[in-house]
This record gives sequence, C-alpha cells and structure tokens, in this order.
Amino acid sequence: MVQINPLGRNWGPLVNWDGLGKIYAGLIISWTVILYSGIAWLVAHRHHPYLKMRNIPLAVAATTFLHVYLVKIMLAYTTNGHFLCSAEFWIMSIYLPFGIALFQANQVQLLNISTQQRKLLDGDRVSIQEPPRARGPWSRRRGLTALKQTYVFIGIGMLLQVVVTAAIYGTNRKLQGHWGKIPFAQGQAACRKGLEWIPSAFWQMFWSCMYGPYLLYQVRNVRDAHLWRLQTILCVISGFPGSPLWLAAVFSPKFKPINKYFVPPMWLAPGIIVMQACTIFFPIYSTYRSTQLSKTTLSTLQSWEDRTQWTADSTTFGSRSTHTHTHSTTTIHQKPSFRTEKSQYQDNEMYEMTISALDNAIATNPLPLLQFAATKDFTAENILFLIQVRDWKISCTASTPPTPHSRALLFHKAVEIYAQSVNEKLAIFPINIEGGIRSRLDAIFEPAVKRLRESNGEMSDPYNEITPFAGGEGEMPLSPMTPGSPGSPLKSNWPLPSTPKSEFSHAATEDEGDDGKKVDDIPGDFDEKVFDAAEKSIKYLVVTNTWRKMISEMKESLRTSHESS
Repeated sequence: MVQINPLGRNWGPLVNWDGLGKIYAGLIISWTVILYSGIAWLVAHRHHPYLKMRNIPLAVAATTFLHVYLVKIMLAYTTNGHFLCSAEFWIMSIYLPFGIALFQANQVQLLNISTQQRKLLDGDRVSIQEPPRARGPWSRRRGLTALKQTYVFIGIGMLLQVVVTAAIYGTNRKLQGHWGKIPFAQGQAACRKGLEWIPSAFWQMFWSCMYGPYLLYQVRNVRDAHLWRLQTILCVISGFPGSPLWLAAVFSPKFKPINKYFVPPMWLAPGIIVMQACTIFFPIYSTYRSTQLSKTTLSTLQSWEDRTQWTADSTTFGSRSTHTHTHSTTTIHQKPSFRTEKSQYQDNEMYEMTISALDNAIATNPLPLLQFAATKDFTAENILFLIQVRDWKISCTASTPPTPHSRALLFHKAVEIYAQSVNEKLAIFPINIEGGIRSRLDAIFEPAVKRLRESNGEMSDPYNEITPFAGGEGEMPLSPMTPGSPGSPLKSNWPLPSTPKSEFSHAATEDEGDDGKKVDDIPGDFDEKVFDAAEKSIKYLVVTNTWRKMISEMKESLRTSHESS
C-alpha cells in the first residue's frame, strides 16, 4: 500500500519522500530517459532527408527548455517548498516561455515547408543571379522569408520576456526575499501567489489560445504523409487546458485540497509531455515508416528476382544436365545481395521495370507524381530534378554534334540545374545525394556559380516555365501530358539561339584568369553524363519511397471508392 503524507505539500521542514513523492520522482526520471533516448536517436540520424526538413536542433532546444521546467514542477510536491521562490520564479518566467517560444518556431516549420513546396509546384524558383539586395533595416526585413520573419518576431518576444521578468523581480520584495535591502524572506506559500506570476504563463496561453489555432487554420489543407499535421493538432489541443487550470488552482480556494498533492503548475505538465512526445517521437516514427517502406520495396524486388531465377533454373534443370543446373545455381549465389549497396539493384529486372515506369511517368504525365511529392511527401525537388535532367539530356541530344556555342549554352543550363537543385547554399530544397557525388558536382559547377553571381549581367531562368497545377485540392490528373505542351511542368528542351547570351558562350575560346594565364570557362570533365550519378541516386529514393507511397495511396483511394459504391 502506498503511504502518503496526510499533510501533503505543507511547506514543512521535511521533504515529502512518501509513496506519492517517489511516484513523481520515478515518473520524471523514466520520462527523462525515454525522451533523451529519442533525442539521441534524432541527433544520430539528423542527416536523414525526412529529418533534415524538421529543424532538429530547434526541436531539441525547445524540448530541453520545456523539460527543465517540467522537472521542477514534477518534483514540487517531493521538495515540499525546499526550493527558493525566486529561483522558481526565474524558471517559470524564462524556461517555460523560452520553451514555448522555440516550440512555436519549430511548429512553423510545417507551414514553411508546405508553402515552399507549393511554390516549387507553381514554378516559383529563383535564378542564381539574384538582384542586388536593398540596404537598410526595413528593406532587409522585407527581404526575409516568412519563416525567418517569424523567427525574428519570436526572438524579439523572448528578449522582451527577459526584460519584463527582470523588471518584475527587481521591483517585487516577495521575490527578492533576503536579497537586497529586505531583512527577511517572505513565506514560501505567500511568495508563490500574486499577479507577478501571470506574465510567466503568457507564452503558454498565447500558444494554446491564439497562435496554435491560427497555425491549425493555416495548415488546414495540408495532408502530408509524415503525420506532421496530426502532430501539430495534438500539440495545440493538449495545451488548451493547462493555463486556465493553473490560474484557477493558484487563485481559487476550491483547489486548495487538490493543491496539497497536485501542485498548481502540474496542470501544465500533461500538455508539456504531449508537446515533447510529438516533437521527438513523431519524426522518429515517420523516419522508421519511411525506412520500412524502402525495405519492403527492396524485399519485393528481391523476391520477384528470386522467383524469376527459380523458374529459369527449373526449366534449365528439366532440359539440361545436372552440371548445367549446378552452374546456374552458383551464378545465383554469386549475385550481390539486395540489402547491401543500392547500386547493386541496378541489375534487378523488376527494379529496371519500375525505373522505366518512373521514366515514362516523367516523360508523359509528371504532374500526378509532382503534386503528390509537393503536397504530401514534401520531396518535389527530387521530381523537378529528374525532369530538369531529362529535358537537359534531350537538349544534349538535339545539339549533337556539339558546337562551341551549344556546349556553352548546355553548360549554362547545367549550372542552373546545379544551383537550383544541388547546391546546399542556393537551392531552397537541395536534393539528398551522396557526399561524393555532391563533391564532384561542386567541383565542376561551383566556380561558375560564383562568377555568375558576381557578374552584373542577366541570366534567364528556364525553370520558371513550370505551370501551376490547375486541379482542385487533392485532385491528381491522370490524362497523358507530354513535356512542352500547355500545363507541362517543364519545357522538353531549350532553343539554341543563334547569338550568344551568356558569358559562357565564348567557352570555345580562352579567357584571362586572375593569374594572367589562359583558362577555359567550361571544365574539361563536363559532359552529357555529368548528372548521371545524381540522377540514379534520386531515382532510387523516388522509387523506394515517393513512388511507392503514391501508388499505395491511389490503390487505397480506389479501394475506398469501390467499397463506398
């Protein structure tokens, strides 16, 4: 039987190390271990493409600030007032508001990602030669993205919170206690009551009653495949009851019997725990589900290949000698495992069939896949990159044999592809490729990008030819659509003008380098295969994740429609 102090939290000389106090201590220790195990997993896998979009450092910072406050309130009954009121005031006024503020900033990430992906879908892509930035603080503020403006406002609010907290503390004798000119400390119970505690709960009330519902309204049409919207809904709903109940417990006499065993700030604990759990474990679950989907896809490819080989071997066994069958079996066992390097999947027949289906979709009607990637999987940059590379290769074929001018123009277009899809500093959503592949592309294109951004000339942006999707919310057009026709995401190729338009048009000639030597503008290792490795890597990601998700959703939609009819 659990022994509980009948006096409860009575501000006495002893701590409450009774049954209830041990339960509170055990719960917070267990939750700390579970929570930071999840945080450690996120940090270790922070380079996963589905985690990079979630701003893991901000999520960890928000969770840690909230956890410091959570530990304090969970142990408030156990410590029985043996904790300075002034220290509790600073924790309540700094750690809780800062945690909520950083949590708000982290939750805005969903709105920002979905908006930016919509812009990719609508063709709003920036050329690598941006106009000169306007000077002045107001102009710089207007040039910030919506996400960065939100960060700025939240940062200003956090600074004001510190100023207000310091002002309240400096003018309140109860909080100062024996510090300053006050000769003796006020009672611990009386110190924890007063209007000076209300501003400390402002951020939590602002989040749960104002900004949270506003954010839910902003993401009301988001139907992502990562459960991000569900995470936001749970966080907002869990924060609703906390602040009103905390204020009622502090100022209402009817809560006095409850306050002895469930201290007033504990009413904030359930909401904080839900916010922490959603922030840390939803991304883990999403990543796990994505990894399992990839493994399932690869397992299906392996099973299909094994069945095909077994059928072929059975036929061979029935028509040839045992020696021939043994040779075939040995060949199978020598075949690379499908669970090692993804490059080994290129020889799989079913994998090649799936890649062919993906290529056909991109060539004839890429909009369904592009819309799904932009609105649900948040990976539109992968599909756009495949479309760009395909159309660029068509241009390479159209300009065979290459002339000096056509080669310069093709390099110009390749630089745009690199800047808009590969470069980690310029691309809004850089594609997720291996470090070795990225390093090779950086070595080829980064010098040209720097020269173009430093020049004052104009450079066209062929990828702004993307046409907005004209369908309604959730619609996925299935009619064939060839590149270059109205509504196609990208032009099938670029015209080769008769006169040069960029500084690369004289690539066949030589230009003066900084050291006075003659150098070529176009690197020697630039050719029509420059994007092949990156293209194969992105196709692998699309086939094992985005493509499979879209097909599964379409099957589920057809099944639901059939059952309803």
